[in-house]
Amino acid sequence: MPPPAISVFIATYNYLNSLKLCLASLERQSLDDFEVLIADDGSGPEVGEWLATYRPQAPFALQHLWHEDRGFRKCRILNRCLLAARGDYCLFLDADCIQGRHFLQTHWDHRQPGRYLGGRRVMIARPVAETVTEAMVRSGVFDHISLWSLRHTLTGGIRSLEEAWAPLHTLRPRHPFRLLGCNFSLHREDLFRVNGFDEDYENRGGGEDTDVSARLETLGITLKSVRYLAAQYHLGHEKAGEKSASLELFREKSAQLANPAAAVAINSAVARWKADRGRPDSNVPEAFGKS
Repeated sequence: MPPPAISVFIATYNYLNSLKLCLASLERQSLDDFEVLIADDGSGPEVGEWLATYRPQAPFALQHLWHEDRGFRKCRILNRCLLAARGDYCLFLDADCIQGRHFLQTHWDHRQPGRYLGGRRVMIARPVAETVTEAMVRSGVFDHISLWSLRHTLTGGIRSLEEAWAPLHTLRPRHPFRLLGCNFSLHREDLFRVNGFDEDYENRGGGEDTDVSARLETLGITLKSVRYLAAQYHLGHEKAGEKSASLELFREKSAQLANPAAAVAINSAVARWKADRGRPDSNVPEAFGKS
């Protein structure tokens, strides 16, 4: 069986209903040559039990990779998924996000050697998010700015709706933004070059995402924006907790990024995988993830 064009990684931790909505949005993508890897950072049995029933009927290949809940270890499980992926292009999502119909196609069409892609998201407040159903996702409500999203924007239930308005990509081509790990794609080889995700990040807060972008930039792999084009909606939920520890660790690590060697000197299963096989180079072996 030939490898898919894209490996889609979905980071999750419980929130099964949100995961169902995320997967429903992937079922109706205009680009259908992809696989899905669920990077499960220790969810309870409900998630695994549901995925076991969903997987045989899913319209795409799906792997569920799980490890025991020992706190925030998202980077560790993402690296495991990276080692199991078959596609040459990687796209990263969070389970609490809904993608518009052309989300994958947009990332695929804008891919470019030596670049990683990033976008933003529309923010749905928790009370409104709890009213979202799979039927709404399948109806196309999140493919564009709809009457539903406009109404909730006017009443304060949705913020940043402009992130789904494609003309702004042309009107604001250089509008700066920080990388989000939920709307991010790149060539697998480039992520392999920086040894994947730094597993020292064991606190929520976004530092682990910014860390990846900083290390990519150190190797000359630069950001290309798909902001406003790759429409995505974030489902609000309770606060995840204090973010300062993650950001402080990023500040410490970024101060040490003086050269390409520093960009790859991280605690990572990918780095260990390459060391075990004596492959310090950037090439991704054909059997990558199969051994």
